[in-house]
Amino acid sequence: MSAKRKINDYFSKQSKQIDEPQLSPNKIQITEKIPEYHDQVFRKHSTCVYHVTSVVKSDQFLNIFTKKQPSIIAAICEDRKVQIQENRKKLVPIIECIILCGRQEIALRGHNDSGKMCVNEELSNDGNFRAILRYRAKGDQFLKLYLENNQRYKYIGAKIQNEIIAACGDIIQKKIVEKINAAECFSILADETTDVSNKEQLTLCVRYIDDQNNLCEDFLKYVNIDSLTGASLSSAILNGLTSCGVQCDFLFGQGYDGASNMSGKCRGVQAIICEKYPHALYVHCAAHSLNLAVSTASNIKPIRNCLGILEKMYTFFNTPKRSSVILSEIDGCDFEPKVKSLKRLCATRWVQRYDAVNDFVELFPFVVAALEIISEWNDSSATDASILLKAFDSEFLISLQVIKNLFSYGLLLCKQLQSEQIDLMEAVCLAENTVLALKDIRSNTDEEFKQIFVKSEEMAAIININLSVKRIAKRQTNRANPFTDSMNNATCEMVIEVYYRTTIFVPYVDHFIGQLEARFLAHKNIFKGFEAIFSKNQCLNACELESFQNLLEFYSPTINKDNSLAELKIWRIKLLQNQIVIKTALDALRVCCPNLYPNINKLLKILSTLPVSTSTPERSFSTLKRVKTYLRNSMAEDRLNGLTMLAIHKDVIVTPDEVLDEMAKKPRKLEILL
Repeated sequence: MSAKRKINDYFSKQSKQIDEPQLSPNKIQITEKIPEYHDQVFRKHSTCVYHVTSVVKSDQFLNIFTKKQPSIIAAICEDRKVQIQENRKKLVPIIECIILCGRQEIALRGHNDSGKMCVNEELSNDGNFRAILRYRAKGDQFLKLYLENNQRYKYIGAKIQNEIIAACGDIIQKKIVEKINAAECFSILADETTDVSNKEQLTLCVRYIDDQNNLCEDFLKYVNIDSLTGASLSSAILNGLTSCGVQCDFLFGQGYDGASNMSGKCRGVQAIICEKYPHALYVHCAAHSLNLAVSTASNIKPIRNCLGILEKMYTFFNTPKRSSVILSEIDGCDFEPKVKSLKRLCATRWVQRYDAVNDFVELFPFVVAALEIISEWNDSSATDASILLKAFDSEFLISLQVIKNLFSYGLLLCKQLQSEQIDLMEAVCLAENTVLALKDIRSNTDEEFKQIFVKSEEMAAIININLSVKRIAKRQTNRANPFTDSMNNATCEMVIEVYYRTTIFVPYVDHFIGQLEARFLAHKNIFKGFEAIFSKNQCLNACELESFQNLLEFYSPTINKDNSLAELKIWRIKLLQNQIVIKTALDALRVCCPNLYPNINKLLKILSTLPVSTSTPERSFSTLKRVKTYLRNSMAEDRLNGLTMLAIHKDVIVTPDEVLDEMAKKPRKLEILL
């Protein structure tokens, strides 16, 4: 082929690739080759507009293809990316301020938090959010320019606050739900309370094992409810879990208090949920069980009267004028007590009951001195103080020391039951140990009560009285009247120590032991099937085998019944040979390989997940009181849940970029999706 033909072919191909019909009506050198010896056509074609344009475009195409220069579309996209990044940069400090307020439980809005925002001048109380944003803008020129310009959409209004707060709550919730579903085993913890706006709030918390074999109890959300029936509450619980994305097929436990609408065997919440999810075993809150045991045992008349006087004493001194009298007595004393005020016998804070009794005993001399001073006043307080002074008799003093002594034995159990890391096995063991300690006291009542009696005499000396027995009749029906060998039949005088040991100490110990055994019997029965996993004996006895087979039958088909018995025997041999000491189900789970013992591992995970107490829901109520106050009582549910998630889950990181991506799921005037 000649050079001329090559050139002709070249022009033809170039113009053909970049062809614009409106500029090239002639097909020669575009769709057809140039005939030979047509030089005039070649010269004419080389000067045509469409050829020159095609050459330029082809050069641009090659440059773009080889990435020597960006395309127009790419340039437009790059400008769009820069604009989006700038938009996101504007919103980052706003989001960070809202997250800060949520983490620190600070109210955001003020009296007038709308309209234009001036960085250098605060016209009125426009809330903490704007105040923090204004303070930050003083050191951030970019933020200052953004807030002070005339742009219509600044994203600092109340509506956008709610959206950012809701986005933060959703992000935290999704991260928690991912861990719950990955565990494939969880228990639901629920409780109900009334908030400051008289709305019934049902709190949903979840107990599960994370991928590091750590026991977690996490708050999920509040659900506003209108009815407290079992059907309504069960529906609210299941719908609340489903709306969060939790897979309810993995529900293996339920933890509530003992109210009939929650624990009822026919139409209670636990019964209705068990109909849908048969493996969701109900466990009565152990902390509530202990509280009920203490409260029921305290119905013994002298004990009940003593606790009533303590409550009256707290109410009497719960005013600045009267409490200042105690403080002045403490200041004038040679030694300073550890506490300076009385505590209330709280109905829900179980540890505080012991603290209330212990603090009163420590402050007793100052309380007596304060009551004597107040009884000389010329107002109604004097009468009340005189009545309270007369309540300090022998029966009160001995009952007070008995309560202090026995409450101390329940203190350790009470604190442990409120821990998130305790499992059902450890709770049952602690309850049994407490009962054994109380039974030891019962078998040595003479020695134990002797110490109590001596301390009571020391308190009696402070108020200048001698311990004595109340008036006794031969046929007494309304008060204890024991007859002992120490009684003188002629004068009907009894040994005082024997009388109070028989009428107060022994009945209270017996009642306390009986209540603990009865209240924790259900927890022990639940744990009974799992006992075979923790035995180090190589051979299973008949009782263990029967209990374990019943356990397998209950959790079938989640647990493979065919392989589980063989796994159990090999597992027990491992414990025996390696001399592994297991104190809790969580300890066993950490040494149980899921690949070697899949069924035993699953049973241990279920046991660890079974609820022990509802302390986590109770703690969420404390957060509710701090977040939704009387000044913030009109807060909507989404805002309440978002702020609560930020306040409780401080360990879950929420970044502004995550919030922006969550907000970008909705169409907005300001483009923020990269």
